[in-house]
Amino acid sequence: MDQEQNMSLTETKRTTSPLDREGFAMVTTLLVVLILSVLAVGAAWIAGSEKKTAFNESVHVRSVYAADAGGEAAINFIRLSDVPPTRLDVGSGLVRNQGDTGLVGSQSYDYSAFFLQKRPKPGWGMDYLDYDYRVDSRGSASQAGDSGVELVVSRLFKEGY
Repeated sequence: MDQEQNMSLTETKRTTSPLDREGFAMVTTLLVVLILSVLAVGAAWIAGSEKKTAFNESVHVRSVYAADAGGEAAINFIRLSDVPPTRLDVGSGLVRNQGDTGLVGSQSYDYSAFFLQKRPKPGWGMDYLDYDYRVDSRGSASQAGDSGVELVVSRLFKEGY
């Protein structure tokens, strides 16, 4: 009789188990699919964000190069002058105002050169003077990219030459 009671107790435990696992695999699968979907959406968002950031960075770099090209053009203007450039505006010291100059694609630059001062060049005598100019150059690329470069240029001229 003891064996019969034990058998009936174990059978009862098996049939009245509170953990009914039917449908457990489907719930687990749905949770895994949900987590993977969230990860995929996050990865797609990060990839799109990286693409936008890379584009913005390339526009910025192109505008900096365009501004640098404007600075180089102003340096060449001053360097290739045989005599000191005349001031177009005595109040501001403006000697050159170069409007928009197109480069490749949507890149362009403009610059303005201003006279700052003239000073004797040490060791060259009193008739040789260093003329200092301030150059403001602005470069643009695309509609969103704008950069500026400001520099000071010195050029040695012989006074009265």
